[in-house]
Amino acid sequence: MERAPPQAVPAQAVQVVSSTWARDSHDLFDFEAHHLHTKTFTVLKSMVCVRNDTNVEMLSERTSPPLGSDPLLRLVQKDGAFWVDKASQQSSSKKLWLVVRDTPPCGHRLSENDVIRLGRFKFHVRQLVASATGGAQPELRFLDSGAGCCPNSSQDELRSTMCRICLQEGPCEDDPLISPCACKGSVEYIHLGCLRHWIHDRLGLSDASDGSFFYRPLPCELCKAIYPTYVTVGGERTPLVEVPRTQPPFIVLENMVRDSQQHASRGLHVISLAEKVLKLGRGHESDVRIADVSISRCHAMIRFHRGHFILEDNNSKFGTLVAMKRPRLLESGSTVSIQMGRTVLSLFVQPDPSAANTQPLLPLAGSNAQIGRASCR
Repeated sequence: MERAPPQAVPAQAVQVVSSTWARDSHDLFDFEAHHLHTKTFTVLKSMVCVRNDTNVEMLSERTSPPLGSDPLLRLVQKDGAFWVDKASQQSSSKKLWLVVRDTPPCGHRLSENDVIRLGRFKFHVRQLVASATGGAQPELRFLDSGAGCCPNSSQDELRSTMCRICLQEGPCEDDPLISPCACKGSVEYIHLGCLRHWIHDRLGLSDASDGSFFYRPLPCELCKAIYPTYVTVGGERTPLVEVPRTQPPFIVLENMVRDSQQHASRGLHVISLAEKVLKLGRGHESDVRIADVSISRCHAMIRFHRGHFILEDNNSKFGTLVAMKRPRLLESGSTVSIQMGRTVLSLFVQPDPSAANTQPLLPLAGSNAQIGRASCR
């Protein structure tokens, strides 16, 4: 059987519009600024985008960047298509952030482990549960969470041991003595029920009808060690804190703390979207309130639409962004905006106006096929 000839497609070009904010502040870009440094380029082959102060240039991959310039990203041409990738694979390379306000048609579809950035504040999408099928409930786990704790001795050996909260000796029925922190001696053991009651009062867990709440790790008041999220009792792993049952669909967002001064704000936001749209911002009406000057009053929203969690920007001053985890294919006819610090590049693929002929479209093979499977949505 004869093979069909390869399809011919028009040669492509990428129109690149760079916008750079004059200020250099926490890698922010002011989307409301009226005075930006802008430039326009037409890219026909693989190139590297660099910035020196406020001047942005597109250079050939073989051209050495000017002294003192910062590489921003690479445009890679593969088999007639263009991809956006990091300027280099080194960890020091600028992180690429997808600008949500320019993501067609109506926002960014979230997936677990996405990193969301609002102004200079970040969230990690820890869990997404779309339906009640399977009975899934929030996993109270953090990025750096360790294993649970279990009693150092059998419960029979602890019959004369005192609980440091209620001062009663020995484990009670269905209420074992546990060693949840670094305390030793007479204050080492606590009844699981006593500790749960103390933590519940300290957290003030929400009594919302849909089961939404905020959970944060608490330290022991004596040794200052953080209590674990789960404990192991009788060979079974069980939550240390009894939390409300959350009505699906729900989302779990973890605050990504920037420094030790923000440690008190670390925690998990468990929000049900069963009867509402999740609002994130600085205003009192926000479901997740962020007290930071880079956050707008109503900065962004997350809605559940047709089985998916959709992140939308609300025309915020410093933007709503999603970290790019892998190379992204630029689709013809659509605009993608990428932020790298105080520079935003708007990328639009169009037919190459200077091309007189067409080039064959060949199937992706080898490493190119792997890049295709790994591309962002």
